[in-house]
Amino acid sequence: MTLSPTLRKLVLTIHVITTMGWLGSAAAYIPVAAYLLNNQDADMIRSAFQIMTLIANYIVVPVAFASLLSGITISLGTGWGLFRHYWILFKLVFTVIAVFMLIAYILELSHAVSIASQSTWSSADITILKDSIHIVHPSGGLLIVLVATVLSVYKPKGMTKYGWRKQQEIKSSGEPYKTALWIKIVGSAVIGMLLLILGLMITNIEI
Repeated sequence: MTLSPTLRKLVLTIHVITTMGWLGSAAAYIPVAAYLLNNQDADMIRSAFQIMTLIANYIVVPVAFASLLSGITISLGTGWGLFRHYWILFKLVFTVIAVFMLIAYILELSHAVSIASQSTWSSADITILKDSIHIVHPSGGLLIVLVATVLSVYKPKGMTKYGWRKQQEIKSSGEPYKTALWIKIVGSAVIGMLLLILGLMITNIEI
């Protein structure tokens, strides 16, 4: 289905706004998390978790899903397609990874908030409350979304084999398929990122 010009502009506007909202809310979240990790006052720690929960649940999560869904819609509703160009494919993978990281962190945050609400904390509780995960996850998500945004702006050339075949069907030419260097580099980075996330998940399960 091809979007009409008016609808395409509307979806694109939503995508840009939600992506920028994702970046802004994640950037605002990190200083609060840093304050949490460097504060020893119990009441201030509880307040920090309350603020972090509000930002995560009512801003970051909604705009993250809205950004992902609007991005998919604008790709499928235009000539760009979702799997024809590497920059779109990589952007999709990066965004899905960021959303996955966000969901995983929300579960960790919920557990930490339940501990913070207790009147007294054990040493194990303090370890969870002061875990560097409160900085690592939002920072990693912020970096991934920034990379996806850069890809959206620069739109580096390079078509997938699927996109190339579709293009050849239209052009009816015998031009050979070529893989750009940047695709190999970014592809290797994506694989490395997935392996890192898998390793962290396995480590957490073992712990």
